[in-house]
Amino acid sequence: MHSIRVKITAVTIAAIIVSVLTLGFIAVFTIGVESDEAATEKMQLISENAQKSLDAYLDSLKQSVDMADFVAEDSLSQIRLEDYNIPNASSRAVNQTPEQAQKLDEFLASHFELVRSAFGSVASSTSGVEEYYYCINANLGSSNHGFFYSKVGLTEFEEQQPINSHTLDPREVDRDVWYFAAIQAGAPVWVGPYRDRYHDSAQVISYVVPTYRDNTLIGVIGMDILMETMISQISSIKVYDTGFACLLDQDGHILYHPSMEKGSVPQAIEDLISSGVFQQESSNGEMIRYLVDGQERQLAFSTLTNGLKIVVAAPVSEIAASRRQLTELILVAAAVLLVLFAIFAMVIMEAVTEPLKRLTAASRKLASGDYDVELEYDGKDEVGVLTDSFRQMRDELRTHIADLNSRASTDALTGVRNKGAYDALAAKIDGTIDASGEGEPPTFGLIVLDCNDLKQINDEYGHANGDVYLQSARRVICRVFAHSAVFRVGGDEFAVVLQGEDYDNRSQLLEAFDKKVEEVNAAVSEPWKRINIAKGMALFAPGQDTCVEDVFTRADERMYEDKQQYRRRRDRAAAEASAENGQQP
Repeated sequence: MHSIRVKITAVTIAAIIVSVLTLGFIAVFTIGVESDEAATEKMQLISENAQKSLDAYLDSLKQSVDMADFVAEDSLSQIRLEDYNIPNASSRAVNQTPEQAQKLDEFLASHFELVRSAFGSVASSTSGVEEYYYCINANLGSSNHGFFYSKVGLTEFEEQQPINSHTLDPREVDRDVWYFAAIQAGAPVWVGPYRDRYHDSAQVISYVVPTYRDNTLIGVIGMDILMETMISQISSIKVYDTGFACLLDQDGHILYHPSMEKGSVPQAIEDLISSGVFQQESSNGEMIRYLVDGQERQLAFSTLTNGLKIVVAAPVSEIAASRRQLTELILVAAAVLLVLFAIFAMVIMEAVTEPLKRLTAASRKLASGDYDVELEYDGKDEVGVLTDSFRQMRDELRTHIADLNSRASTDALTGVRNKGAYDALAAKIDGTIDASGEGEPPTFGLIVLDCNDLKQINDEYGHANGDVYLQSARRVICRVFAHSAVFRVGGDEFAVVLQGEDYDNRSQLLEAFDKKVEEVNAAVSEPWKRINIAKGMALFAPGQDTCVEDVFTRADERMYEDKQQYRRRRDRAAAEASAENGQQP
């Protein structure tokens, strides 16, 4: 007959085995999920970092060309095409007299010098630029063809033979595509890679802008960078131990790959194209795995501002290496615990049982999503090691979940809470309204603010300056309504939920807001830093309003009325200014 000690020991050992196996399974499962998520996030981060680095490089090029185009258009605003017998919306001069042709040549010569000076200045200060040029529409009837500067293979820019647009052929898509792509788009466009005009062995990527006057094409302004420059940056990207980065065009053809032929389309990319995944802007945190020559790999991708896609890939065996090590560590630790408890169960059963019970309970709470569970055991034995491992895992999970929650409720551009956070607060207030019944209803108000002329700023000064405008508006709104919840609920629209002290002082705050806007606008001159905001306020009216949306609708209508008044004032001022200018000699 077995003794009670043997029975208790057997039961204890069995319980320990079950507990350790349960904990091990939870740990291995959790580690597997977290490892996959972390690896996917890391791969996405690598591709996004590479994209941001290259986009910053491309954006500097774009801004330089846009600046030169601005100078060109400003200069062209001083002429009328009919003075040179060039009808509006026509691409060819009609019956120009010699005097008109000479006059046109003289103007274009001074026009070129102005653009050449401005363009040369920005090109010299723009990193990576290899060529800049201004190709004139030869159909204008001028003997001027523009200018072309290159430093391919050189240390400084040297002037090349200007390009006569009559010599360009739209069928030469591998050389002359830059000119006809700009004309076909009728707007700034990225082109390439294609063969450089003066260096057949060089591949270039261009940003080109068609310049018009009175709907007539004057010419095409552009800058080139070498494909090799982008490739050198991409080839230096480190992806785990043996992973790599590559560059593809919009159709999935390889532009750069460390081991594959240019122009080919890998089978994995064909599958992603057919499934629609590769048509997206990025892998967006999705785990994408594929098989090549018996090796499983994982990839992530992002799209550059010029439409090309940067792809990073690495073997799954390297990505999952830390997961395997941690799993093996947990399995070894579990096996050690089982052996030790089997040998010393009779001696240390009482001392070990209690901490194991607490650890088991804590692990179950952790597995169920309770990340505030306390792991208090500080022993130096195997149970202590296991507890410390779970404590570290708990802390990492808590930090990760908190970070995800913060990202989910925060607007990335302005830093205030986003539309999702607004909907959550509105639902909470709606619940309070429904629960009030015959009791005391909640007291709150809503201010809806809309940034006037954001589209105009984006169109005239670029989206980067549009972002500056939104951030400046956010600073003023948050500074005045410092005790209220501020949300960005649309592209150019903010909402402020007034409660408590700000609700009581709403009139003073609106006056302070107008005054603050005047102060900010008086201190700046750039249009994108000046703030012009339409606003409307509505207060919750019990018996009339049934939900937050009713209050928001009234505030939005008042904001729209304010916006309409602003537009009428602006249009009236513009009309008066136009009339005044018309009276001047």
